[in-house]
Amino acid sequence: MSKKLLVFLSVLLCVMCAQTVVWADPVEDKIKEVFPDVKPDSVKEGPIKGLYEVVKGNEIVYFDPVTGYLIFGEIVSPKEKKSITADRKRQLREVKLKNIPLDKALKVGNGKKTVVEFTDPDCPFCRKAGAYLASRTDVTRYVFLFPIPQLHPKAAEKAKYILCSTDKKKALEDVMTGKHDNDTLELCSDPKVDELLKEHKTVGDSAGVTGTPLLIIEGTFVDGANMPLIEKLLSDDKTATEPKDEQPRK
Repeated sequence: MSKKLLVFLSVLLCVMCAQTVVWADPVEDKIKEVFPDVKPDSVKEGPIKGLYEVVKGNEIVYFDPVTGYLIFGEIVSPKEKKSITADRKRQLREVKLKNIPLDKALKVGNGKKTVVEFTDPDCPFCRKAGAYLASRTDVTRYVFLFPIPQLHPKAAEKAKYILCSTDKKKALEDVMTGKHDNDTLELCSDPKVDELLKEHKTVGDSAGVTGTPLLIIEGTFVDGANMPLIEKLLSDDKTATEPKDEQPRK
């Protein structure tokens, strides 16, 4: 191979590398520049030319790289009058649901209806939802412990107590019904328990959990202890109108 050809190929390769660097992801770089605290899960072209869809957890916002504006709200299609944003949120949550490792959860019950449950042991709304689910015999619960120490300082300790216990189902029931609220709990020093609790947190983060309880009932996400909606989703009567959110999360 001639020296001139080698030089030409080297220059061409450098140009290609430079283009790759320039066009790697200028929109994401622009987001980092304008909003350094925003760490998106993904950035892609949005449904409107010039706008980009920015996904963070369960939320979708839109970014205009020309003005640097971050836009919150729903985009509704003019023909179908449907929320494109809501459809995308459902798609993203379905993907997250498929990726949840149920073998890492505490399995409670053997009912035909499946509920994935992210719960904080000291969250009163988690306890309310948990008590209702525990009362049903037609439910299989996959419980992930997701303590939020900023709100409930002793929640992580109780979560670890549950995972340390030989009878985890009984320990979960006792903790969620408040039997150990005033007790000094004896915790194990098993590194596998610490690792499992970290895995529960990672799974919750991946599922977009920002508050508890978060329930996934037969594939439908429920934010908070929305009891009317929970009852509807577990009901055999699917003709009822969907109730509005009535319970906050903590």
